[in-house]
Amino acid sequence: VIREKAPAVEQVDISISDHGLYIVMYGYESDVKSAWRYVRSLVASYKSTIKTKHGLAHVKVEYIVSRARRTFPPRLLVEILKRMGYRAELSEDSNTIETNAPVEKLEELADLIAKRAEEVRYEVRGTATKYYVIAASILSGKPVREVLNIGVALGHIKLDESEKYSIPVEWRQALSEFLSRIGGSSSQTSWRKQY
Repeated sequence: VIREKAPAVEQVDISISDHGLYIVMYGYESDVKSAWRYVRSLVASYKSTIKTKHGLAHVKVEYIVSRARRTFPPRLLVEILKRMGYRAELSEDSNTIETNAPVEKLEELADLIAKRAEEVRYEVRGTATKYYVIAASILSGKPVREVLNIGVALGHIKLDESEKYSIPVEWRQALSEFLSRIGGSSSQTSWRKQY
């Protein structure tokens, strides 16, 4: 990540020892200073990720964004984590996620959420519809197009006059029904047989 953020730096040597992480950079002074600012901000964000006595991590949303290199809706990440069996809460200021999930899982899910959001960007209308489709796709392992088809078959979403999908019901309740009806089956024919 450091090498990607500092492409103008001529050489970056990174070594790990018992006493810490050693980073040596060679290049123009302005490029090296810029790279060091990035390293410091990354370390500060990481240090803010602490374990509590209950085994929960407090992870700053900015840290996840910097690691996943994509923005994502934190509320949706928390909802997906809960449905995966993890404990997860979003702070009142929406700046910190408290969870027992590994930080790597948060990074992985944030990346998936951002990718799915790109896929549905021009297909859906409204935040609730987007959240429903993204969460259903990630939690069921089904492609976005299949989730849209199943959502229509279940009556959760519909095409509006501008040929965009929208959800007329509460998205969390619809997601629960989607997941209970699909039951982890991966083939399109199996869900068609259920309805």
